[in-house]
Amino acid sequence: MQQSGKLNRRDFLRLSTIGAAALVAGPALSSCDFVRRALSISPDVEIALQAVPGEVNILPGKATRVWQYQGKVIRGDPGSLQIIPGSYLGPIIKLRKGQRVRIVFTNNLPENSIVHWHGMWVPDDMDGHPRFVIGPGKTYEYEFQVINRAGTYWYHPHPHMLTGHQVYNGMAGLFLVTDDQESAVGLPAGDFDIPLVIQDRSFDGDNQLVYIPGGTNDQTMGFLGDRIMVNGHPDYTLQVATRPYRLRILNGSNSRIYKLGWQDGTPVTVVGSDGGLLEKPVSKPYVTLAPAERVELWVDFSGRDIGSELLLQSLTFSGVACAAVSSLGG
Repeated sequence: MQQSGKLNRRDFLRLSTIGAAALVAGPALSSCDFVRRALSISPDVEIALQAVPGEVNILPGKATRVWQYQGKVIRGDPGSLQIIPGSYLGPIIKLRKGQRVRIVFTNNLPENSIVHWHGMWVPDDMDGHPRFVIGPGKTYEYEFQVINRAGTYWYHPHPHMLTGHQVYNGMAGLFLVTDDQESAVGLPAGDFDIPLVIQDRSFDGDNQLVYIPGGTNDQTMGFLGDRIMVNGHPDYTLQVATRPYRLRILNGSNSRIYKLGWQDGTPVTVVGSDGGLLEKPVSKPYVTLAPAERVELWVDFSGRDIGSELLLQSLTFSGVACAAVSSLGG
């Protein structure tokens, strides 16, 4: 099976320099041990999270019907939730290591659902296993302490045989963890710390999402959409200043594998992966991401001309027939 970047637009992330600044990234972080801790007192942050049907303007013309997460901070720092404007993606959850969190999930979909905190270390009954699914109109309460090291994680539905469809319909969101070690490193932060969720999708002539176009065979082996979406938007462009940035990338596709590289041959500098920041940055010609995987890149635009462009491409590759089976197809 061949996976190619030749979609409607192969250059699915366009970055344009617009300003001038400078920052040098420091060394990456060391590893930390996993210790389970019980949530024994009131939470530092409480979030109301619901799954709802909705409509979003993705392509010109008619709005696209989606399913999506919506959230609200009930207690704690309002900055614990960050909305991606105009996107079907769920709000970004941002917490610090050691914080205690309560997330009250309400399922307002017409079918069973549950939330899985992908990559997070939580108790068994807080992990969103399919055996804990809840029906329409029901609520499930999560309580756990954030014990993961700083890194890029995410959340998505996990009902048996419905996961792929629900994620494809829009139900996914990032879960970012910070800690004191990360803060001491001096990586780009705030507006210069950019989350990027990459997904491939197919639409019909009425701008509606098309799932498993080939029927049972595509459900078994996985299928590839013909449009690349970044943060829920096609033909994504990000204006950047002439300074370093931290890019947190999630492959939120159901089946597609990406081989990511800069179009001008600039090496890709990796500072983090699924488990958090690396011991030290690694320079590579490209990085490969399977479904659900994350990577963190450090990129410096300081030496580039104002108004110039740098394209992050999905490069053509082959020989991955087995690896292309959907990890989000159930």
